[in-house]
Amino acid sequence: MALDRTPVGVVVINWNGLADTLACLESLVAATPGPARTVVVDNGSTDGSVNGLRTWLAAHRGHDGLAVDLVESSTNLGFSGANNIGVERLRADPLIRHFLLLNNDATVDRTYFGELARALNAAPDAGIMGPTIYVTGRPGEVWYAGGSFVPLRTLVIHNTIVPAAELPRSTEFVTGCAMLIARRAWDTLGPLPECYFIYHEDAEYSWRAHAAGLAVLYAPRPVVYHAVGGAMRRQATRPRVAYLKTRNRVLFVRRNLHGWKRWGALAYLVVTKPGRAVAELLRGRPALGAAFLRGLAEGLVSRHGARLMAPPR
Repeated sequence: MALDRTPVGVVVINWNGLADTLACLESLVAATPGPARTVVVDNGSTDGSVNGLRTWLAAHRGHDGLAVDLVESSTNLGFSGANNIGVERLRADPLIRHFLLLNNDATVDRTYFGELARALNAAPDAGIMGPTIYVTGRPGEVWYAGGSFVPLRTLVIHNTIVPAAELPRSTEFVTGCAMLIARRAWDTLGPLPECYFIYHEDAEYSWRAHAAGLAVLYAPRPVVYHAVGGAMRRQATRPRVAYLKTRNRVLFVRRNLHGWKRWGALAYLVVTKPGRAVAELLRGRPALGAAFLRGLAEGLVSRHGARLMAPPR
C-alpha cells in the first residue's frame, strides 16, 4: 500500500448515474491522502454506464497508485445488496481496516481521508462513524452533522449544526450516504440488511451497532458534499418512494423495537398512513395514496419483519 494511502476501502454504487459516479471518483482521486482501494458496483445499469466506467478506469489505471475495481451486477440489488458485494471484495485485503460506503452523488473533500485518520486516532474504538455532510452547490448548508432516532414515529433526524469542538462525539444515527464501518463492526454485525432495498437500512445498522455495544460516532472535521436526492430522482417515482419508505418504516419497527415502543410505533403508522392515503386521494393523486396503503400492508405482513432480536434499548 502506498504511503499516501489510508487503510480505508471505499464502495461506490452506480445505477444509471455515470456523471455523478465519475464526479465521485474524481474526488477520490483528488483526495490527499487517498483511500487504499475503491470498489465500484454497477447495479444493473441500462444507460451505458458500464462502458463509461470502463473507459474512465482504463484512463486512470495506475494513476498515482489509484486502485479501483469494477464489479458488474446484472440486476439492481438495491443499496444494501450492492454495498455488501463491495465490502466483501474489500474484506479480502487484510490491510483495509475500515469500509466507507459512499453515495455516488456524493464527493469527498480533498482533506477527507486525512481528517478521518485524525478522527480515528482520537476514537480508535469507533464502530461506525459519519462525517459532516454539506449540500452540494449550496455553500454552508449542512445536510448531516450527526443524527438521532424518533422511535415512536420511526424517523431519523439529521442534526444540521456543526459543533465548535472538533473531536468525534457519540450519535444515534449515521447516514448511509457516507458511512464508515470498522472491520470489527462488520464482523460483529454482518452485512447490511437487504430486505429494505433502499431507505432505513442505515438506520437499522446504526441501531444494531448501539445494541451490540459498538461506538457510533459523528466526526465534525471530515467533510463530504451530497447532491441530495440525486440517485433516487433517477430510480423511483413519488409513489415508489412513498411505498418503500412506508414499508420500510414498518419493517424497522417489527425488526428492531420492543415492548411499548414497538406497539406505539406500529399504532402510529397504522393510524397515520391511511389518513395520508385519503389526503392524497382528495388531492387527486390516487397512485400516491395507494402507495402508502400498499407499503403499510406489505410491511405488516412481510416475512422480513422478524429477525433475531437484539436486547431492548
